[in-house]
Amino acid sequence: MTDIAWRNDELKCVETHCERQWLYQIGEEAVVYSEAQNRFAGLNAGGLLAFQAFDSGVSLGELQAFSSAGVSTWTNQALDAIYGLSQGRFPKDSRPDARHSDERGDWQTLVSPQSANIEILGIPMLVEPLPEDFSVLANDCFLSCQTTTQPARFHIRSVRRESLWTVSINEREVLSSVRDEQIGLGLLHAVRFLMYAEAQYDVAFHAAMVADTHHGVMLCAPRESGKSTLAAHLAAHGFVFVTDEPAFLCLDKGSISPVEMPISLKEGIWNTLVKEWPQLASAPIHVRSDGRRIKLLHPSKDCVAHTPRRLTHIVFPRYSQSAPASIEALFPLAALGFLNDGGTLLGKRSNKDKFEKFLRFILMTPAFVAHYGTLREAEQMIRDILV
Repeated sequence: MTDIAWRNDELKCVETHCERQWLYQIGEEAVVYSEAQNRFAGLNAGGLLAFQAFDSGVSLGELQAFSSAGVSTWTNQALDAIYGLSQGRFPKDSRPDARHSDERGDWQTLVSPQSANIEILGIPMLVEPLPEDFSVLANDCFLSCQTTTQPARFHIRSVRRESLWTVSINEREVLSSVRDEQIGLGLLHAVRFLMYAEAQYDVAFHAAMVADTHHGVMLCAPRESGKSTLAAHLAAHGFVFVTDEPAFLCLDKGSISPVEMPISLKEGIWNTLVKEWPQLASAPIHVRSDGRRIKLLHPSKDCVAHTPRRLTHIVFPRYSQSAPASIEALFPLAALGFLNDGGTLLGKRSNKDKFEKFLRFILMTPAFVAHYGTLREAEQMIRDILV
């Protein structure tokens, strides 16, 4: 199998008429990046031509007339979106991490710092204990976390009112109407919220990652695509576990930081993994807001990475029970599109230089789509691309 990558000198940057917005062209496709909005979007060959026309002064009506006359295959909806990009307007953000994007401002410091009880990515937090009847679910979420007695920067508190809970960070409400069986995951969500807001990173992905001695494989896919299950399987078969969402990339080192959080596994896969991870048999059951039942896996210390691992390959897992096993190398812009669809968030201090560095990193990192019907098939395909 041949990896698909581009040389850095094949990346062409053009300034658009919108302030602090640039068009990056690779071959016949392109990426639009807005420094002002800290957003990017991909354009296929047709989209690139439409964008260039709009940026040169052609009106939306003129291109819509071409489309209506059958001269082009653009739909009005596509033209509207591309025209918006040319004017600096990005589509409404519906990605999995969008909820974090608009609320990553500075948090108010605790007035009277208390001792933290956990620390994740250098962020000391006090997760307030719950009453004994509910402590099992809460404690299960943080078994993997490093303990600390440093002064807490953040106080995560849950208050029960009648049959529902409210979760707050430094007295700022982040979740409400949380049911009893959801309280553990509610606290976990609050901690993830803080990581997106306060951790030091250049790019955050909705992804899991595992590594071997020489390689780091990021598994990126939307919810329910099987990335967490595959990460758990690989961690039981010679790989070390790095993170199960979010995956924080440092561009200077090209590495992903280990996140001391559990692997979230939905019902239906528990019996498949229980031979590899016997602790799943007795693990508490959590319930997501959509009703799905979840167990949290805490891999043993020897199966967990304790230092950042270099990202060398990106895999987009696609599980289907009836699908024949296959793996396909992706062109970089297709990989970037999948990353954006799965959930990619640029760091708060991103700018043109950092985005270009990120884009060049993606151009040089082999990426694949893996279709598989069994975990063993997926494992073998991943091992094959690492040879």
